[in-house]
Amino acid sequence: MRVLVVDDNAADRKILRYVLERHDSEVIDAGDGEQGFQQAERHVPDLIISDALMPRMDGFEFLHRIKAAPALRHIPFIFYSSVYTGDRDEKLARSLGADAFMVKPKEPEEIWQEIERVVERARSREGTSHEVEEEEYLRQYSRIVTAKVEEKVRELERANEVIRQRAKSYRNLFNSIRDVIIVTDDDRIIADANQPALRDAFGYELHEVQGKDVRILYADDDGYRASAVPVARKRPEAGSVLEVPFTKKSGDTFIGELSLIRRLGEEGVPTGNIGIIRDISERKRVEEALRTSERERYQLEAELRLAAEVQAKLLPRSSPLLPGFEISAACFPARQIGGDFYDWLEISPGVIAVTLGDVMGHGLAAAVLMAEVRATVRSLSAHNEPEKAMQRVEYALRHDLERSEAFVTMFHARVEGKSRTLTFVDCGHGFAFLRRADGWVEELLPRGLPIGVPSRERYQEGRLTFEPGDALVLYSDGLIDARPELELTPKLLARCLEGSANSREMVERLTSLPGVPSPPPDDLTVLVVLCKP
Repeated sequence: MRVLVVDDNAADRKILRYVLERHDSEVIDAGDGEQGFQQAERHVPDLIISDALMPRMDGFEFLHRIKAAPALRHIPFIFYSSVYTGDRDEKLARSLGADAFMVKPKEPEEIWQEIERVVERARSREGTSHEVEEEEYLRQYSRIVTAKVEEKVRELERANEVIRQRAKSYRNLFNSIRDVIIVTDDDRIIADANQPALRDAFGYELHEVQGKDVRILYADDDGYRASAVPVARKRPEAGSVLEVPFTKKSGDTFIGELSLIRRLGEEGVPTGNIGIIRDISERKRVEEALRTSERERYQLEAELRLAAEVQAKLLPRSSPLLPGFEISAACFPARQIGGDFYDWLEISPGVIAVTLGDVMGHGLAAAVLMAEVRATVRSLSAHNEPEKAMQRVEYALRHDLERSEAFVTMFHARVEGKSRTLTFVDCGHGFAFLRRADGWVEELLPRGLPIGVPSRERYQEGRLTFEPGDALVLYSDGLIDARPELELTPKLLARCLEGSANSREMVERLTSLPGVPSPPPDDLTVLVVLCKP
């Protein structure tokens, strides 16, 4: 059957694709409800599996649009989502017409059993009248809409009350946080001050400073004299700002920002001075913290550059020598460092092991895991056939991946030059195909689960024989994510390789497809094994 999978999480889409394709289902996927509805109209699938919370259009609105479309409303619909509101999500999904609601995560066997139950129920309903179902759906939807409108009205009323209370609180807060205003005569004797701010900043009551020299507020003579310079000019500029230390009644000091302006009488005649004081101690601490943070950022960038250099050195520097074959690869991280990697290792004369792996995510965390995965694969693949090597790699990395809540997709194979055979294991990767010399594309089966996904299944080997001109093409999902609108299938990618002279040119063609951004949105890696014509 044809199944539409709609989920903004690429890892969950990959798991569902694995489950469905194992049972001979054709999978179409989309990253949100809007794309999903377009795909549904275009392909009219036999089943839809959707996440609930997605950008642009969530799963509930997507389900409503499906049920409102005459040509699509009878398609069975399953939610496969995390739970955020208890059973409210499931109740809403059921009321909108969903056939089932599965909670992430589930074992692959459980997912397929639920799909079978839903499909069987849908088949048993075929041939019945849909008019009653449509009327009941419309009645249910009308009740839901009415309830939602009433709830929204209540929410708006509550929100308005909260806004009113916050506005009142904010006004009080604003009025209570004020700069200190000190009014003096020409002899710098304090005549007046705003009491709340004076008390907050200096700890004085107004009567304690009135009639006294403003020197009482300064922490040292240098600050007092510095502030006297613009006063002596008789016309201090309004924009003049000084930073001087002040002292509180308690004897504590703080750094203040002082602005001085002339005090004018009714007829514009200067009668004294006005000083506006703001405590900037916290700002100075923040500025120092920012300077420290900037130094740390520079240090981190330097360390990241060094890490990128180290990671680049972990990748093979030159192509391996294998009679009758060419092997080329390229890796472009989304950031300075990434989670993709490729590798090759000479097992024995004429036998090369090749690997392409993709650690979930990108950046520093993925890069650290990538280094561990690469080292593990190298140590275990030298003396083990692909199937046994991957089984031991999975066992060795299981606990680390579980603790880091990550998984790794990987394609690992051995190429034997003399017999021109390839023995491979696909650990949930899927982005691999064999392009025959005549342009025919072969899918590589079997496939297993990604490393780090709990399962009792064991990995299985696949085997193929190269003919002159055949090319094995491996790539990461970063190639697909770079141009999702092109729907790059293996056949389309194989067509891009027509006329390529060697494996290096094949890699360059795939990594420089028109419109691929630099850097790519996700780590992008391509590896090609070409059997020479």
